[in-house]
Amino acid sequence: MKRYAYAGRTRSGQSVDGFIEAESETAAASQLRQQGYFVTSLKLAKEPIRFFQSRIKLEAKHLAIFCRQFAIMLGTGLSLVKTLELLEAQQENPAFAQVLQEVRLDVASGSGFTKTLEKHRNVFPHVFIHLVEAGEVSGTLPEVLDRLAVYYEREDELRKKISEALMYPSIIVAVSGLMVILLLFVVLPMLVENFAGFGVETPAITKAVLSGRDWMVQHWYIVLGIIIASIFGLRAWAQTKHGRLVRDTFLLNIPVLGEMQKMVIFSRFARTLSLLLNSGIAMIPTLQILERLMENVVIKQAVQGATIGVERGQGISAPLGEHKVFPTMLVQMVAVGEETGNLETVLVQLADYYDREVNFAVASFTKILEPVIMLVLAVVVLFILISVYLPMMQMVTSI
Repeated sequence: MKRYAYAGRTRSGQSVDGFIEAESETAAASQLRQQGYFVTSLKLAKEPIRFFQSRIKLEAKHLAIFCRQFAIMLGTGLSLVKTLELLEAQQENPAFAQVLQEVRLDVASGSGFTKTLEKHRNVFPHVFIHLVEAGEVSGTLPEVLDRLAVYYEREDELRKKISEALMYPSIIVAVSGLMVILLLFVVLPMLVENFAGFGVETPAITKAVLSGRDWMVQHWYIVLGIIIASIFGLRAWAQTKHGRLVRDTFLLNIPVLGEMQKMVIFSRFARTLSLLLNSGIAMIPTLQILERLMENVVIKQAVQGATIGVERGQGISAPLGEHKVFPTMLVQMVAVGEETGNLETVLVQLADYYDREVNFAVASFTKILEPVIMLVLAVVVLFILISVYLPMMQMVTSI
């Protein structure tokens, strides 16, 4: 199939343009005539050169605004093509506006909306595409987009809370690092030079600090090479099957931080599962979508095992209970939801519960992290200060 760009007019005289896929130019012209178009231009379309599309990353807040605007426009009765045109005009990101233009032209030429979105899987998340498909089939696309807006708003709130919790420790580390650099490269050399003028011998610990500093300055390329090699080596190892499993298992078992990460994962798991089920997607496809969305390999394998259990007719709570990574409370609540027929409602309540727990976990993590950082930095600064004050004490005792 080839892709052709066309321009023409309808029988009422309205200008139209877009793209159409056909075996040949003759077949494309025939299809357009069958649609009631008078073709004025038809040529083989050049595939756009996407230098920036791979860099498009839609954050949760952008997706929330996009879905909210999309839902409102469709709810007012605007056509899908007109809505996409308005959304395209409002985008500040030119690369994303280009993507929306391609989607709009494909839809205008008769392609299905979901089929068109699937061409841009590197831009639109899996949840978005599958829920749009469910909304398109059921005729409830505005309602589905409204649910997606709420979903991405919660995701954005969660990320902001975690970022805010890590902001203060990051500032402490940055300021303390600057202090250490100032002591090493300004204060210490100046004091050693002054003490040498008084005939005070530089202590061994001070010499060691200065020697280490000088070696790193003179062989900066070796230090930089070791850092870069370590980063890329760890990344390459983490991309292997065994490396991902070891890394993700370790991350889940870190004290405090691991528990916080679990709560974030379970919150997203429950909210996404509720969203997909509430939009009319069956349980097995829902779990398959969730499996693709899970970034942690341990959780991904657990969801995969749950999918197999559901395919065998076990329901969802029993397969989840077979995997120890899922907490007992989550499994029991899911079982209650299955028995009462209110699984979607229970999942929303679970997601809200884990969101609150994340807030407490973030606060606890911050309280623990601050003294740990201060203690480590205090040891480093104390070591440097001792190397500074030893010459001073030797000078005082020699007077």
